[in-house]
Amino acid sequence: MTITESVGMIVTLIGGLGLFLFGMNLMGDGLEKAAGDKMSGIIEKMTGNLFKGVLAGALVTGLIQSSSATTVMVIGFVNAGIMRLSQAVGVIMGANIGTTVTAQLLSLSDISGNTWYMAMLKPANFAPILIGIGVFFVMFSKKKTYIHVGSILAGFGMIFIGMNTMEGSVEPLRELPQFKMLFESLTNPVLGVLAGMAVTAIIQSSSASIGILQAATATGNVTFSAAVPIILGQNIGTCITAILSSVGANKNAKRAAVIHLSFNVIGTIVFLVVLYSLKHFIPFWDDEINKSGIANFHLTFNVVNTVLLLPFSNQLVKLANYIVKDKKETYEEETILDSRFLMNPPLAVEQAKKETIHMAHLACENYSLSKKAVLESDFSIEEKLRANENQIDAYESNIGRYLMSIVDEDLSTADSKKTSNLFHVLIDIERIGDRCLNMFNIAKEMHGDGVIISDKARESLSAMMNAVGEILLLAVKCYDEMDIEISHKITTYENVIDEMRQRMRMGHLNRMAHQECGLDAAIVYLDMTGNLERISDHCANIATSVEQLMSEKPNFDPHKDPKAFQKEKPQEYAALYREFEEKYRT
Repeated sequence: MTITESVGMIVTLIGGLGLFLFGMNLMGDGLEKAAGDKMSGIIEKMTGNLFKGVLAGALVTGLIQSSSATTVMVIGFVNAGIMRLSQAVGVIMGANIGTTVTAQLLSLSDISGNTWYMAMLKPANFAPILIGIGVFFVMFSKKKTYIHVGSILAGFGMIFIGMNTMEGSVEPLRELPQFKMLFESLTNPVLGVLAGMAVTAIIQSSSASIGILQAATATGNVTFSAAVPIILGQNIGTCITAILSSVGANKNAKRAAVIHLSFNVIGTIVFLVVLYSLKHFIPFWDDEINKSGIANFHLTFNVVNTVLLLPFSNQLVKLANYIVKDKKETYEEETILDSRFLMNPPLAVEQAKKETIHMAHLACENYSLSKKAVLESDFSIEEKLRANENQIDAYESNIGRYLMSIVDEDLSTADSKKTSNLFHVLIDIERIGDRCLNMFNIAKEMHGDGVIISDKARESLSAMMNAVGEILLLAVKCYDEMDIEISHKITTYENVIDEMRQRMRMGHLNRMAHQECGLDAAIVYLDMTGNLERISDHCANIATSVEQLMSEKPNFDPHKDPKAFQKEKPQEYAALYREFEEKYRT
């Protein structure tokens, strides 16, 4: 082989590999975005037991064609405390099974037959068609869904074109003695495993490294005995992504990465011992292997390994706990705003929403604490209230930064809308926390100055605080469950609060005129009702945000349409208004 031929072969090989990897990335990205937050839902809902976890891991990985992405997602769940380590075991095992789908698809090129339909099953024939359709969708479609489908089709076709290019580039090596000697040396199990590990660790994809090995079968020099240790090493090499992802995470996240690694290492050892002990009884041990053979062994290893080690899942967890020990003096704060979720924007948006709900519950707790200070003159809760307020401010800062990171990603229209919506809700919840602190400070100052409000004023203030407390709890429930009916209640009840404040203001001015209440008490009283009315306004803003997300109107305007319920269903609105007004009338 001349130098020119060698250079041409290397350039073609690199080009084919680049096209192959780009196709895998494009297809995986399209699949991930098309699936949206369904992937996280599958994992969260199907981890009740180990078998469901295995199924969830296999299903999600089969969808996105990346066990690394699934494992990183699982590490994020464990790091956030959403998933227990024992639940992660099954998902990780299932992810290893799901990643074998790519190799099975690549083996389609082994199909032979003279009929037209058999010919169309060969990748060399259908890949260009898929690329053409995919590129058409990406370039000419405005809908995100079609663009994602186009990415999937184009990426899928590029994988096969890249595979064919790599096969064509290495085929001249069929007669090269050095290349044959290379694969003969890889029949040494240690060298084979190390080679598989190295290639997979570098490109961080077992599916891609398996594809490269499948392309090498075109030389006719890849035997079963050479392929076995390489494939086993590739399964270990894919763990590098999870290990890197666990750096900086909490102890349990690191343990999840250790479980992934130990699962593949133990399986590799078992397979090597069994296969090399029985190699003299395996008739095809030194026979040439094709793409289907590699795909089938890859699948067999992961399925058998899962069956063997699934009953020992608790022992895998204990092993991980032993390797990654706890340090009692170290405190690791758990957060569900994990940067690993940013690779899946719908999941990241959902995690930001969950953290916002946690923040809202703190605001509700502070409302109850401030209510005790106002109505019962209980100031022993000051330390707790101020600690909660600091935590609410920290939530706003952390979630806000996380949302900015999400915005930098390629978001669908729905996710972009949710993210923008979350920014507004975040501000409203933080302002509610501020109002609660305001009321506590007013009550404390009033108590210190000896200011006393009349019994009638205290009674009406208590009624308003109860009414606003109900709206606040409804607002959190409304946003958590995305319930548009509750949003209608809140916007109706907020109108009652506005009317209530006006009546209370006029009543207090009347008491001042009859010298039943002093000026200092009046200022305090009106300041309190002002804070309460503003809290109800923020609750109505949250309800409007829900209606904006859930509305079927394509151009819902939150500034114009909040009164739509009142106009479209006046009888239902009147009934809700009357019921709430009578409940808190004084």
